[in-house]
Amino acid sequence: SASGNNVLVLLDNTAMQQSYSLFFNQLKDRGYKLNFFSAEDPSLTLTEYGEYLYDHLIIFAPTVEEFGGLVDVPSILDFIDEGHNVLLAGDSTVSDLSREIASECGIEFDDEGTYVLDHFHSGQSDVADHTTVSISTSEDTMLQEPVITGSKRQSDRKPVLFKGIAHTIKEGNGLNIAILRGYDTTYSSNPYEPIKATSTSIMGSNTILVSALQARNNARVVVSGSIQMFSDRYFTSSSDNEYLTAEISKWCFKERGILRAHNLTHHRIGETEPPQMYRVRDEITYSVVIEEFDGKQWVPFQSQNVQLEFTMLDPYVRTFLKPSTRGLYTATFTVPDVYGVYSFKVNYHQIGYSTLSLKTIQSVRPFRHDEYERFIKTANPYYTSCISMLVGVFVLFVFLLFTK
Repeated sequence: SASGNNVLVLLDNTAMQQSYSLFFNQLKDRGYKLNFFSAEDPSLTLTEYGEYLYDHLIIFAPTVEEFGGLVDVPSILDFIDEGHNVLLAGDSTVSDLSREIASECGIEFDDEGTYVLDHFHSGQSDVADHTTVSISTSEDTMLQEPVITGSKRQSDRKPVLFKGIAHTIKEGNGLNIAILRGYDTTYSSNPYEPIKATSTSIMGSNTILVSALQARNNARVVVSGSIQMFSDRYFTSSSDNEYLTAEISKWCFKERGILRAHNLTHHRIGETEPPQMYRVRDEITYSVVIEEFDGKQWVPFQSQNVQLEFTMLDPYVRTFLKPSTRGLYTATFTVPDVYGVYSFKVNYHQIGYSTLSLKTIQSVRPFRHDEYERFIKTANPYYTSCISMLVGVFVLFVFLLFTK
């Protein structure tokens, strides 16, 4: 991972390791060091001497009402605020503790005791109550972003099994992403109670099963309404659970979708070093190398929609940076005919990728008095008027001098 390999795993009880061993073995095979604790362990702590002990946090404790030791909701939110990552899984009995963590991340779980139901796409093992839903990973149900959900071809994918609680994303939250959602026939309700007009508040494609948050500091949080989605039972069935959970965890723990920039330069065309000041109408070349972490190493990042802005309060120039195969992005433009203090800005926001924000301040001066052209073409009317006035004065002088 680009941000470290030390993981704290909080479980309802440590015996749960056996039921989710395949998922945990995935993480170990990718080089993670897993530290298993009961969520109520009195020795729990995320920090020691002001330093975080872990890079990532997995919470597989949907029924725990209170964490042990020094771990609580504010400490987990501080963990996220410091740029660390959290994977949270619940079920139909999700506790108020897990609800509060999810709510702080822009996610609202449905009422306790409700399940995601679909009578047209139920898992074969639960024909009676249809609480196990089989979701085919189509464009309607799964986020089509390979950096998050993997690059496996659609024709090779199998359905994903899900048994748990639905959730929604708070309105107006632009940082959350729905990764897996239900069909038009999917709804959330308590299967053991009669359905009433008010008992089904989440239905259709608004039934979100798995979602993610990428915070402004690039911390990542993934919330799944089904802890069983990660279980050995579902991994060994004819499903795509093992593949999808592996891809989601790679994104969550920053094995992919992480960008960095270096070798940022700008200069006049024909030069190699940036000047102390640019002059209006100068031709400028701006370049920067952008790389992406692929899970093992940094490789050149390829995209056609990285933009450069040359701004002074408002953008005066906005242009696309042209990429090369080496990850070098370049743009050439003319400095506006307005002097002042400008900023070179690159703000790259793309679903699944970390935010890339670059800013360089540079002054732009006007022409010096000896840098203007000797004769300006646009001033020809003024030149003509001056010459015609002189000619007129001369003619008038001759007329007055030689006439009686």
